[in-house]
Amino acid sequence: MSRLFLSFSLGLLLTGAASCSNSLDEAVDGTCVTNFSATLIEQLQQKPKQTPAAEVIQYTYQGRTVYLVTGGDAANYSYLFDTCGNVICAAAGGPNKTGDGRCPDFAATATNATLLWRDPR
Repeated sequence: MSRLFLSFSLGLLLTGAASCSNSLDEAVDGTCVTNFSATLIEQLQQKPKQTPAAEVIQYTYQGRTVYLVTGGDAANYSYLFDTCGNVICAAAGGPNKTGDGRCPDFAATATNATLLWRDPR
């Protein structure tokens, strides 16, 4: 299961990173014009069901909109994406269940949590 999630996450990273490499995908202020949350949900729907169910939660973090993907085994990382699909960090999960350490203040400072999608399967 963790290999599957890792493969999925790496696929999202490559897909997301490519989505903003084209100048047509970014507005003048650097925000992504495309709706990455919809793309993310579509990609999750194509993957096998996870237990607990996969979720996409929108937050405001460091003044910008971000998306946290949770679900599956707690040992798996929960990745935080920007609106262009770039991975900001693993906000939770992993061997110590505290993420990868690149955004240690996420749990304490993220606001406006909104559940966008939960896998109904």
